[in-house]
Amino acid sequence: MKKIIFGICLGLITGATSFASAADQRPAPNIVHFLIDDLGWQDIACYRDGAAMYETPNIDRIAQHGMRFTQAYSPAPTCAPSRVAYMAGQWPTHTGVYHVQGGVLTRAYHPSSPRIPPFYAARLPEDQPNLAQVLKGAGYITGHLQKWHSGGRSAGYPGPADYGFDFGWDGDREYNDPDLWPPENPQHKREYLSGIWAGIRPNRLADFPTYDEGDPFRMNPDDDDRPFDGGVDLALKWLNKSKGQPFFLNYATFMVHGPIGTRDRKRLQYYCDKLGIPFPEDPGSTNTTRSGQKNPYYAAMVDSMDWMVGEVMTYLETTDDPRNPGHKLIDNTYIILSSDNGGVTGVPAVNAAGKREHEQVTDNAPLRGGKQTPQEGGIRIPFIVQGPAIEAGAVNDSMVSLIDLFPTFMDIAGLPVQPALELDGCNLLPLFQGEANSPLLADGSVRDTLYFHYPIQNPMASAIRKGDWKLILHHAPEANGGVETTLYRLQHEDGSFADIGEVTNLAEQYPEIRDDLLSDLLRHFEEYDVEVPYKNSANPGGLHAHADQVPAVLRQYSEGDQLTVHFEAGEGKAKIIDANLIYTLNGSDLLRKHRNFEEWFEAPAEVFGGKAVATAPPGMTHAIFYLRDANGFLVTSAPVPAETEVGQVSLITPTFENAFAYRPGLIAMIQCGESAVRHALVAGQDVSALSDALAAGRMTLEQEVAEVSYAPAIRQIRKEIRAFKGLVVEASLPELNRFRLQDW
Repeated sequence: MKKIIFGICLGLITGATSFASAADQRPAPNIVHFLIDDLGWQDIACYRDGAAMYETPNIDRIAQHGMRFTQAYSPAPTCAPSRVAYMAGQWPTHTGVYHVQGGVLTRAYHPSSPRIPPFYAARLPEDQPNLAQVLKGAGYITGHLQKWHSGGRSAGYPGPADYGFDFGWDGDREYNDPDLWPPENPQHKREYLSGIWAGIRPNRLADFPTYDEGDPFRMNPDDDDRPFDGGVDLALKWLNKSKGQPFFLNYATFMVHGPIGTRDRKRLQYYCDKLGIPFPEDPGSTNTTRSGQKNPYYAAMVDSMDWMVGEVMTYLETTDDPRNPGHKLIDNTYIILSSDNGGVTGVPAVNAAGKREHEQVTDNAPLRGGKQTPQEGGIRIPFIVQGPAIEAGAVNDSMVSLIDLFPTFMDIAGLPVQPALELDGCNLLPLFQGEANSPLLADGSVRDTLYFHYPIQNPMASAIRKGDWKLILHHAPEANGGVETTLYRLQHEDGSFADIGEVTNLAEQYPEIRDDLLSDLLRHFEEYDVEVPYKNSANPGGLHAHADQVPAVLRQYSEGDQLTVHFEAGEGKAKIIDANLIYTLNGSDLLRKHRNFEEWFEAPAEVFGGKAVATAPPGMTHAIFYLRDANGFLVTSAPVPAETEVGQVSLITPTFENAFAYRPGLIAMIQCGESAVRHALVAGQDVSALSDALAAGRMTLEQEVAEVSYAPAIRQIRKEIRAFKGLVVEASLPELNRFRLQDW
């Protein structure tokens, strides 16, 4: 994965406000992005050809005053990789985040699984400039509300404030501006911050709001008995506080993500009546069909989400703009409404009798599939924009992506193109304003190709959309009837929809188009050094040839901070063609009470004949090698249990005894500390505390490898190096700043 040096980019960002002023005398426009969680392409009334089950008058009004896109895409079919890609302006193949459960040792979902997903990260890279940082450099005040899902595995850290937002959800799961939430009701803090999406207890037919003043979700009789929503209240307070300067609000609603339920009894009753079904008596599934928009709970959720959008829009439409006298805020604000991925078609449910059922949530028809699939239902999203110079009621058929918003917002802010940011997206502002017919890359060329990579779970697939065509590469063809590639024509030459339901595989009928798209996708993989799923040599089904050629690990050892693994090489054994060190900085028995916090990272390793070598990062507690042989099999330097043995989400490192542990990471930390001492002395700083920590660390090296001594020594040196933040380069290393809790 390519890294970007923030300091370089920061220098480019400085002075951007004057650039905007020179180009345009009007105030810098505001930006509001409604990022709706799991909203399907057909969940908004203005996107449906026929009668709409869900009523979305406020969102429809944005479309009436702005531009609606018919071929907009999320960068990935799940939340986290899509949000990271959006904040970075890069493909998920560039950021290295592919799914929501990154930062763990990937392993077979079951011992009999024929494929093993590749390792993938859990967070937005810390050393990479993101959208909030860049807009702040242009003089914007930046705010993030509600769902983040772009950080690591550490209790919400790092959150938006840690990545540069002026205001946002932090690792303690509270907002960093206490003036904006009511401190007089601390017992209701979570309910306030989460809004009406907060968990309903004990089930979704309980705890409907009342008119009681002590009810955190009390109904408002002046607003059609809508329950109070803290997220909306917080958004309006933040906008009112921030309106004196250009603002960027990333309003990422928890709605309409599951659990599927509503606090709005009135709307639930309304949609039951509209569907012609009785008000539910069983909190379990309402229906077990697999098609149609027939779920009254979800309908009420969509309705509430639309109301939230309407409250913010009403504020913008009725509030005077202090930077633009005689105008309302809406006159100089770009509004973007989108989803983060495709709609959820169904979820497991349990009825009153304790029976497990399938509950239909929504229907993405005519699209195939839904969230967590590379089909159109998983990645095609609603995307609507409103703002200065955007034609009212326009419909645009151009292919656009959430990664395009980064360069678009830069242009709105008056910022020049900055190649050092390595953005993959297109500036859509000329498209919004009718000055271009297609998305344009930074070099002025037309972008006609989108890439998707989801090598996880059952799909284990990647996709490419190029012009009228779409190809899906199935990395686990054995799970797809043996078919490796499927090719669909989504659009006719005149721009009308063709097979958007992805029904007819044309791979054999159009081999030249298939091969061209496949070659383009593989070139993309090569450009970003993309990892694809491994073959599982332990698979007893005998699906893979050459399993007998997988080289075995012979031995592993460490010398100082150098880690080495030897493996079989020569006749009868496949060549090891790639190696990576997978390591953690917080693998520890201390995490047994917080096992989901353990997070793993990737570092490069080099292959020399029959061995692979890597350098331990400072503070590493445990590490193993991931090796790929020439036939695509995974070889690990220590056995990794299958998920069924340790749970799907977490793996406490001491469960495998043969991993590299503690000593190399402490040595690397001592070396880092010694370098920090030299730089701190040059800066005229007192280094006595760090020197004492280093001395204690060296004494620890004389002992047997044991967590009881090694982990505290690592943490103490890290703490003392970080005390020189801003003074020595070592204090800013990502490895020393990835976690907030010092007791790790």
